[in-house]
Amino acid sequence: MKPIFVLLTLFLLTGCVADSPALGYSRAGFYPVEIGGNSYRVYTEETRNCVEVHRVNMVFPPPSRRLILTQMETAAMQTTGCRIKKGTFIGDQAMSKGQIDCSDGPGAKDWVPGTCDTRPWR
Repeated sequence: MKPIFVLLTLFLLTGCVADSPALGYSRAGFYPVEIGGNSYRVYTEETRNCVEVHRVNMVFPPPSRRLILTQMETAAMQTTGCRIKKGTFIGDQAMSKGQIDCSDGPGAKDWVPGTCDTRPWR
């Protein structure tokens, strides 16, 4: 019986490290982006005005949080062609999300405004 628990625990822990978007992005496609030696996946969904960015490579020692967030914001802007609304891009060195603003720019996509609650604790 003990080996079954070990295998079950190993299976569950393997699922925890899988790179997958939040539930709101379950049907969203992702775009791979490389910036400064780091690999990112940018998840977007055209029915929302949100973007979610995941860093998918491991780096040791960890780079500064500010550097990673800056690179994540750049990856989001490159992918969507839109700006990130000031004060909405939040997260950590592994995953961040923000609200995009496509009101200006000649190459901006027409993203449908939707609900993008980047701070659910408010």
